[in-house]
Amino acid sequence: MKKMTQSLLLSFFASVCVLFGGSVLLLAEVPNSLKTPLLPENLRVLTGTENQGRAVKRNNMVFQWLHPQIVEAEKNWRTAYESVKTPEQVAEYQKRLRAEFISAIGGFPERTPLNPKIMSTMQRNGITMEKLVFESRPNHYVSAILYLPDETKYPKPWSGVVVACGHNVKGKGLDIYQKTAALHALNGIAALHVDPIDQGERFQNFDLKTKKERVFSVQGHNQLGVGAILMGQNTARFEIWDIMRALDYLQTRDDIRHDSLGMAGLSGGGTQTSYVMALDDRVKAACSLCYTCSLYGLMKVNDTQDAEQNIFGQAAFGMDHADYCIMRAPRPTFLGTATGDFFPIEMGWQSFRDAKRMFQRLGYGENIDLAETDNHHTYDKTLREATVRFMLRFLEKRETPIFEPESLQALPYEEILVTPEGQTVLLPGARTTYDLNRDEAKRLTAERKPIDAETVAKIRELAKVRDASAFGEMKVRELGEEKLGDGISAKKLILEPEAGIYLPTLLFKAENTPEKADVVLFVSDKGKTARYDESILPLVKSGKLVLSIDLRGWGETQQSFRASYYRPSHLGTDGADFYAAYNLGKTHVGFRTDDILAVTRWLKTQPFCVSVELYGLSEGCIPVLHAAVLEKDTFQHVTLERCLISWTNTVENGEHSRTPLTSTVHGALRVYDLPEMRDFLGEKLTLKSTKEALEAN
Repeated sequence: MKKMTQSLLLSFFASVCVLFGGSVLLLAEVPNSLKTPLLPENLRVLTGTENQGRAVKRNNMVFQWLHPQIVEAEKNWRTAYESVKTPEQVAEYQKRLRAEFISAIGGFPERTPLNPKIMSTMQRNGITMEKLVFESRPNHYVSAILYLPDETKYPKPWSGVVVACGHNVKGKGLDIYQKTAALHALNGIAALHVDPIDQGERFQNFDLKTKKERVFSVQGHNQLGVGAILMGQNTARFEIWDIMRALDYLQTRDDIRHDSLGMAGLSGGGTQTSYVMALDDRVKAACSLCYTCSLYGLMKVNDTQDAEQNIFGQAAFGMDHADYCIMRAPRPTFLGTATGDFFPIEMGWQSFRDAKRMFQRLGYGENIDLAETDNHHTYDKTLREATVRFMLRFLEKRETPIFEPESLQALPYEEILVTPEGQTVLLPGARTTYDLNRDEAKRLTAERKPIDAETVAKIRELAKVRDASAFGEMKVRELGEEKLGDGISAKKLILEPEAGIYLPTLLFKAENTPEKADVVLFVSDKGKTARYDESILPLVKSGKLVLSIDLRGWGETQQSFRASYYRPSHLGTDGADFYAAYNLGKTHVGFRTDDILAVTRWLKTQPFCVSVELYGLSEGCIPVLHAAVLEKDTFQHVTLERCLISWTNTVENGEHSRTPLTSTVHGALRVYDLPEMRDFLGEKLTLKSTKEALEAN
């Protein structure tokens, strides 16, 4: 059997497709050195951009297919933007985008008591620092420091600015953010410096026994995002709500002017600032730095980064980075850029120009400004000074040059800590973002009903599964046939269900298989030879044909960009592709269900096919279930092996979940879950085994 499997793998790796002027050349030579089950470098899939006539690496196939859709979405955005001319049209544009954005992140929870508590107070750098915690939601604690001006120099009440942190381990304790908050206070503005989730004193994925974080910052945001996505929410929802409650806190204080509030942040703090300044009218002046560039620009180079920076359907409903400024126009807005930033400065300037045009149409072009520093991605002295000067101009009506004193020094991290043990999760009764997700999943489970015809239609819409009319005739390339042991043969095929998508396929057949037989469509995320001996071979020996297929983004076309912030060990290696599709309002589950249904329709036209059965292995069970539920009468039988117990189980195991991003559907748990899909199939289904979300694939 081992020799047979090696032979199978050699035959599997023996094909290569290269696109030249719309024709396909097939090269069948395989180096003798190819002895291991690795994907060989000479196996390529086609780009689908026929007029370009070039091939790309196979692991770029899905992104190359998405790229024209990104370009088209950007064109649509530009058309919509250019149509907005009058103040009335601006107001309608702002209203539409706000509604779309809030819906995409799942709305906001109800306001509950903040229960603020000042833990301690200290004097440093000539200012007062109040260390405090408040509850943005019940028992969900936010750690913060309020930097207060010297009352003898600047009589209260003061204007107040919320300072948001970028991605880092120390949160508000990082020196550049300490200095930003302190510089505000030194110039007469109170600054509330807040730790974001998964940073500073707010690690959410935290081991209570060892008192150590498991993951933090971008990895933590992505890990949290998987469960949030399934419930139609977003990691950004937690961050935005924390900041909105921070503004609520400032408005409880007598020493703060409630009508004179601002917000500033860099990098991830710039993301938070951009969102809140666009959504909350209380932010009278806003400074977003080293973030604003272009969503479409980042998508086109497949650099979409972490969960809160990607909002479901944002590129599709037409909302670029410039719109964060436009949505608040004409309220004062300031952007900071850096020449050496990984957020391209050229994109930042273009967004600034787009926003300024809209401010100018409202008659307030002077209310938006931009500063540029000759530096890398950091809140340097130049940007800190520019931020405070802008806040003074618009909150205090003081036009004052700001120069940061050399004596201003950041404090040691230990002196910045607010909570007794340095983490809010160690406070009595503390609840994490994962706990909040679990509560929501439990509520949704209680509300869901069994699947019926109406639910099936909603499933199709949520997963973005297309109608058969979206696909033309299946294109098929035959690459020859390999004779294996035990009288088994494997015919090598490439199926093209639509332009740019190439599905490497093996058709297994035994010597005694009838000319017309039942066909089992075998789907696994681990490739089309996964569990050959245990799962595929018994089916072939039973007299069935087995068509084992790599759906898009699996097997030979697996996206392999392993940026650590996508946490590939848990969430898969294709986080970049996932978020590109996510911003377009699409799902990989939907793409792969499309593939199954398109291949099934083709199979039913073939003379060798009597009926079609589905077999899903591991993550392959997700699109198999969707195809079977959406077109139940099409399939003779469905078998699932190592099927995820439920998406609810993913939320329940949130901190540890290993459900890949590409196995999620935005908002699915509002309508359906995997057990309900299995119940809907009834006797057509054989469930061989299940797995918990915390198990590796």
